[in-house]
Amino acid sequence: MKKHILAIGLLATSLSFVACNQKELEASKVTIDSLYTVINSKDSEIDGLFSMLNEIEDNLSAINSKYSSVQQLRRNNVEGSYDRKKEISEQMSSIESMMAANKEKIAQLNSRVSALGKTNTDLQAYITRLEERALAQENRITELLTELDNNKVVIKGLNDNISELTAANEEKDQYIAQQTHNANRAWFIVGSYTDLKNAGIVSKSGGFIGLGRSQVTVADMNTDSFTEIDRTKVTTISIDRRKPILVSQHPDNSYEFVIDEDDPAVTAYLRILNPAQFWKYTDYLVVSTK
Repeated sequence: MKKHILAIGLLATSLSFVACNQKELEASKVTIDSLYTVINSKDSEIDGLFSMLNEIEDNLSAINSKYSSVQQLRRNNVEGSYDRKKEISEQMSSIESMMAANKEKIAQLNSRVSALGKTNTDLQAYITRLEERALAQENRITELLTELDNNKVVIKGLNDNISELTAANEEKDQYIAQQTHNANRAWFIVGSYTDLKNAGIVSKSGGFIGLGRSQVTVADMNTDSFTEIDRTKVTTISIDRRKPILVSQHPDNSYEFVIDEDDPAVTAYLRILNPAQFWKYTDYLVVSTK
């Protein structure tokens, strides 16, 4: 009876021991799984950090390259070229974008490294060096922007000088054009003797007892009724009347009267053969007709 009781007790103790070990094994497994999860997450986090570090390094290198490119453009003294100015502007815009991206990535790195704990001192030191390099680049870019702005002022000054010279040339050209126009101005009038006399343009002089008198222009003739022309452009004056007389003084060989083909009694127009000679003595042409 006692043997049965002892066997039952040993069996119960054995079962209890096995049950306890099973629980500990299960708890250990959970702990190990948790540790693997933490390790894997840490590895993933580290991989992410190094990926960001590589991106920042690439940006720093690209910024240096673009900075050198802009400096080369400036050394070539091509700021005044529209295409080059556009290229410089695009390069500087790209540099500013990459610098802003670097600042944001470095801030994220600092935050994530802090979350990993104080054991990542080497990584934190490396990030600090990246910050210092980024700051040095920023200072260089600021100086470059200042230089470019100064160059813009110089270019603007040159443009202002060019504008002033252009305005002065335009004013000179206008003056010359006006003087040329004034020098080439001439005036003419065609009308009967009566109309011209009443207008205060002609009179008769000479002759004997009213005979053989000729028409002449008066000294202070009224020019209000005259038509203005450009002597370099107008070489024909319409007459369309009978028996025209040239009252004003013009060399005979410098002009001719052209007869109307349909009516030989009518003079169609006066043709100026030699403008320089024709206008040699007067700027006013007076034609008297019947």
